[in-house]
Amino acid sequence: MSDKRAKKDSVEVSSQPLQEELVAIRDRLSAIETIQSISNATVVKQYVQEHLKTKDAKKIMAECEEPKTRTQLKKAFDYGSLQALDYHLKPLREADLLRPKTEGDGTVVFEWSNLFRRLPKTTIKAILSNR
Repeated sequence: MSDKRAKKDSVEVSSQPLQEELVAIRDRLSAIETIQSISNATVVKQYVQEHLKTKDAKKIMAECEEPKTRTQLKKAFDYGSLQALDYHLKPLREADLLRPKTEGDGTVVFEWSNLFRRLPKTTIKAILSNR
């Protein structure tokens, strides 16, 4: 499993109006996620705490404050394989606490979801600190 997304033999079509529309959609979605996190902060906090019960989950979340590749995470926590890392990474992705992001060069990194990122910094620190 590589950190880069496999290139497909296809033609890529791009247009400025489509790019602008995509950016507008992302901005609206981000605004909605922000409103949800702020208005439901206590519910979101409880939800996050229910999914961060293991030390590994908290360590991975803390490390992904800055986007990281699978290889970087594997190395940081000395997992024997990418499958061992995925055992801990998959539940975080399924709970929408981490999300994959493809960089311009095709590298896939994992970063905090907007749901988690929009919690107050003091709440995030408190949740991640009791490792």
